[in-house]
Amino acid sequence: MNDDDDAPIGVGRYHEHARDRLKATVYSMSLQGRNAVSRHMIDYGVTLNHESVSEFSREWELRDSAGFSLPGNSAGDLLMLYNMSSDNSLSSNRVMAFLQDTYRIDNGRGFFSLNGGVRVSYWDFNRELLISPRLNIGYVPASGSNWAFRFATGLYYQSPFYKELRRIVTDEHGNSSVTLNKDIKAQRSVQFIIGSDYTFRAFNRPFKLSAEAYCKALSRLNPYEIDNLRIVYAGDNSSSGYAAGLDLRLFGEFVPGSDSWLSLSVMKSQETINGVKVPLPNDRRYSVALYFTDYFPRIPRMKVNLRGIFADGLPVTMPHSTRDKGYFRTSPYKRVDIGLAYNILPEIDNADGRRRRFINSMWLGVDCFNLFDISNVGSYYWVKTADDVSYAVPNSLTRRMLNVRLTVDF
Repeated sequence: MNDDDDAPIGVGRYHEHARDRLKATVYSMSLQGRNAVSRHMIDYGVTLNHESVSEFSREWELRDSAGFSLPGNSAGDLLMLYNMSSDNSLSSNRVMAFLQDTYRIDNGRGFFSLNGGVRVSYWDFNRELLISPRLNIGYVPASGSNWAFRFATGLYYQSPFYKELRRIVTDEHGNSSVTLNKDIKAQRSVQFIIGSDYTFRAFNRPFKLSAEAYCKALSRLNPYEIDNLRIVYAGDNSSSGYAAGLDLRLFGEFVPGSDSWLSLSVMKSQETINGVKVPLPNDRRYSVALYFTDYFPRIPRMKVNLRGIFADGLPVTMPHSTRDKGYFRTSPYKRVDIGLAYNILPEIDNADGRRRRFINSMWLGVDCFNLFDISNVGSYYWVKTADDVSYAVPNSLTRRMLNVRLTVDF
């Protein structure tokens, strides 16, 4: 469409072809143990993995815009907008081990919990040895047992799997092929987390307020983009960045006998790609969520639940592009769900511990998802005109929907 007069530019056709075959087999064997020594609880374990992956892929896109094949050239050749081929296989082994000690003490000033450990792993594909120490400290003061404080830090690694190894290489003719990066390294994160819980009573009912702040220094990142519903990795450790945020949650019985909660989260995440600072693909700057349950006063077997969320949109790029070349955000995500449930067969309170029937309880419920029929954007379909201008056409997620469910507890 033409933005000036809304007159149609022309009719175009898309032909997107993909014949992809991916087979992955993972064999895993692990041994774990736990021993108590005085006030120490020691956990340990070792895991052996053998991974076998094979891929055969052929993809191409042919686009026609108002009678013109894209891209075009002066020679009139028929060119593909995009093509990719892959024929790779991988066979590798991983060894992982951990040792952890939990120590608890009550010295009169309060209750302390100290958890420290280390994880070690080795992958013979890139010959990388990883050592990851972690530390968690918990404290409940004796003078105010309704408070609880915690602190955690550590060096964390995310070892890559097959999809993170794939590196797409494009030649001078625009033909793309996939190679496996044998020099890939695990993504690294130095994390600091501090949190607190406060329990109290209001309206003669129990409540708990939790707060947690975190900061993560990210390095050796493997940048990725989201192409519709597919994640495409760059296949190298070419980025670094950070993530920081705050999570708040109020949990309690707003209505006697039913659990509800309200949460608020704010976050800022960023990475540097080719010298350009851009948000991470999961950079959701704010999110507000509510879960509320209630019972009908005269019908104790029936309860209603209300769920709502309002969250910021995520960064979006064009297909076969990266955020350093340009991005925008989707519209905020908004959704409200409501549900009713009736207890057909109440649970039996077996004080003596004996089982008295085959079915413990049974609930019949009906839910209305997306109550207000809001059109949330899930992805975009990109339309390119003959003059090489691209338009993002939103693909909406499921609109209002009814669901009937039967829950049986044996």
